[in-house]
Amino acid sequence: MKLKTLPLLAAAAFAGSAAAETCLSPYIKARTGPEKVMYLWTLPAGQGSDYLSVIDVNIASPTYGKILKKVEVGSNGNEAHHMGYTDDRGRIWAAALNTSRFFLFDVRTDPMNPKLERVIDDVPKLTGMSGPHTPYAIPGRMLVTMASGLDGSGNGGVVEFTNDGSYIASHKTPNNAYEIVVKPEWNRMLVSSWVPQKMFMQPLDKWDPKGFSNSVTVWDLKGRKIVQELKGDPVPLATRWALKPSSNYGYSISNAGNSIWMFKRNPQTGKFTYRKAADLSPGCLPGDLRQSPDDKFVYVSCIGGGEVQAWDIRNPDKIRLHDTVQGLVQSNMMHLTNDGKRLYVTNSAISSIDFSPRYALRLIHVGPDGRMKQDPFFNVDFSQAPNGPARPHDMLLN
Repeated sequence: MKLKTLPLLAAAAFAGSAAAETCLSPYIKARTGPEKVMYLWTLPAGQGSDYLSVIDVNIASPTYGKILKKVEVGSNGNEAHHMGYTDDRGRIWAAALNTSRFFLFDVRTDPMNPKLERVIDDVPKLTGMSGPHTPYAIPGRMLVTMASGLDGSGNGGVVEFTNDGSYIASHKTPNNAYEIVVKPEWNRMLVSSWVPQKMFMQPLDKWDPKGFSNSVTVWDLKGRKIVQELKGDPVPLATRWALKPSSNYGYSISNAGNSIWMFKRNPQTGKFTYRKAADLSPGCLPGDLRQSPDDKFVYVSCIGGGEVQAWDIRNPDKIRLHDTVQGLVQSNMMHLTNDGKRLYVTNSAISSIDFSPRYALRLIHVGPDGRMKQDPFFNVDFSQAPNGPARPHDMLLN
């Protein structure tokens, strides 16, 4: 089913988005108050169906820090990876890197008891692309980055669906698309990049650097058109725009370059510059980037270094390392609460490259000065998960 692209009412949609959670789309309905439940997209380390873990994160609850239930999707080998809310926060779109499926969960009816609502099996046939990575909400729509072409090789792009799963359009990129970030007031969308699907599903020693993407594309959001390509170190994964209204800068992490890069919009020309902002510690191999709600700090997970770093960005052009928490084996995905005080961390990257079976969900407390301290008691041990060890990856809070 093809639908004509609706115009984005950017000003109206952005109104009230100042309270949006860090690193989520500014179009998503804001959550108020402390988090009560976490949804965690989970991949069994052995046999069994992929599933959505439902975890109690209400500190006043007697089951705080416990897995309450798991919602199985009825299939395995999907490579459960990234998720995203629809703009009304009523559904979760969960992407499957390997099988190129989408799993849609209803979290509106009963947030503590998500239900699998729909499975979209024919994504490559529908879109001409494979390897879905990050679902991202805009008004009434979901945009999803796709790593590759139809057969798992070549360049990918961004595909567009309605919230309930009707296909609209495919938009190609000159790279292997990874993640989206939008700044509505500038009508700009940035899309980062990584590697093709056929590569990321192989062991790390078979990854060919000649196939690494090294660019972030800048889009006219309403027109769904690329207007600029920013090239830097290879594999620029997570990309974050500063949260203050009309901010003209933000940062990306380069996994293969082991570095942080800064993008910046020129207010006169509207063009973007892209430069290296910092080199990371040797062996860090960054996996994720999160930002504080006050634009004072960004947090970098180090898959190789087993730590989380806080970088002071109060002087955006001269960032500096501020604090480090160590002892987090294979630290990867993070999720920072909307008050900036709690940083959740998981430690599975992709099943093809994970090097440690010590799978867990941990919690880091962040002070008003940006200093971090790992919670010694909050430890959801996925090596002892129900029905066997499992790999925890992306998280959403409700």
